Amino acid sequence: MNAHTDLVLKARIRLLSHNERILNGEEGLWVYRTLFTVNPHAHAYKLAYVLRELSETSPRLAHLPEARQALLEEAGAASCHIPADAPTYQHQMWNHTVAQLREIERRQGQAGQ
Repeated sequence: MNAHTDLVLKARIRLLSHNERILNGEEGLWVYRTLFTVNPHAHAYKLAYVLRELSETSPRLAHLPEARQALLEEAGAASCHIPADAPTYQHQMWNHTVAQLREIERRQGQAGQ
């Protein structure tokens, strides 16, 4: 096994041992980022969800709008891989992410004035 395969296996085991619908926080972030590389369509929504969640709730990012924006841009990129036959609430991820990005840009524009 190479390192990538080991990480994918570790991520799958962690995900299988989790009892909730979505694995949250930074642990969820590395799990879904890892699994997204192998199967983007299966993990796009959950990766985008965790990225958006961290951009909103992470205390380390509270005063770093550029870092929050980077997470939201990654969430937007991931949400482009959500399959066409996915439930409607998954497709709304893109709209919510774009709205958040616009709000950050608006705040940055006001701060620069």
